[in-house]
Amino acid sequence: MGRINIAADSDLIKEIEKEAKSRGYTIYSLTNLALRAMLEMIKMGEDSTKLQEIVELYKVFRDLDIVPVTSWYIETLAKLAYEKDQKGFQSICEGAGMQVASYLRSRASSLEELMNVYESVKSALPIKDLKIRKLENDDFELRLTGTGFSLESTFCASLVFKKIVESYGFNIVELVPSPGGIIYAKARIANQS
Repeated sequence: MGRINIAADSDLIKEIEKEAKSRGYTIYSLTNLALRAMLEMIKMGEDSTKLQEIVELYKVFRDLDIVPVTSWYIETLAKLAYEKDQKGFQSICEGAGMQVASYLRSRASSLEELMNVYESVKSALPIKDLKIRKLENDDFELRLTGTGFSLESTFCASLVFKKIVESYGFNIVELVPSPGGIIYAKARIANQS
């Protein structure tokens, strides 16, 4: 098979050479793997940034030890757990929220940095939209859509969302989960009464 030269940033090439050497790969094999992956994404109708988003999402999955399961499975499990033990279910959801919030704080020290992390992985998440709107004083309105189907799963997602928002210095004044995966929250900067 013939070979051709491909132009790339010299710093990137240096990093590829270093990583290839340290892992026992050739530059030829690494570039072919990368180009095949990009070609597959493009053939699937995705744009070229999707591959980087998937890499970022992979880091999150790896760091939080996330196991991918179907939304049907999560929905069914949430309903069963809620019916069996509402307080236990709430405690589990809050615990998951604290774990996710702690992880996100380690990756993003400010709300602005958190939004950058979200932007880098959002197209690979089931979350359809996140809107933050400044209200009067130090109040904010937050709307999150695409967090589940049933009220039970959306309730759990709202508790996770609450813990994340609180970890960035806000108090949740109002939290309204709705069936269909819509969460409305009103938050206030924690120093305010």
